[in-house]
Amino acid sequence: MMLSPHFSLKEMTQSQTALRAGITNDPNGSQIYYIKHLCTNILEPLREYYEAPIKITSGYRSQALCELIKSSPQSQHCANNGAAADFEIPTYDNKEVASHIKNNFDFDQLILEYYDQSDKNSGWIHCSIKIANNRKESLIKDDKGYHQWK
Repeated sequence: MMLSPHFSLKEMTQSQTALRAGITNDPNGSQIYYIKHLCTNILEPLREYYEAPIKITSGYRSQALCELIKSSPQSQHCANNGAAADFEIPTYDNKEVASHIKNNFDFDQLILEYYDQSDKNSGWIHCSIKIANNRKESLIKDDKGYHQWK
């Protein structure tokens, strides 16, 4: 099932951890709606802007998968009020891509995670979106925790 021209439901739900543990990682209809909203309003426009594939490293997570990896059940990767993905565009600087999102997109939460200035491809980007009332919260996460990104 395609959620947008370049993103499939399979791509947004694949999890090697879930496969190894025998956990089902299938979203319900409402969750698919939110995942599609993320693909349509964040991921697809990014892919078009950079004219490059986006590598999804973590998308939707079922409740069981969240428990297994010790992720919060309130994480927008699995919560019903939003959708989130961790990703990168391998040939681009993650900080530059995250800055583009920060300055040009409506999002709920944007986190530049474990980015090292000396390695443009280090870390990854976490981005979530809700249907309405997005907070536009921008953070940087490193070994010391989360920090506001100004």
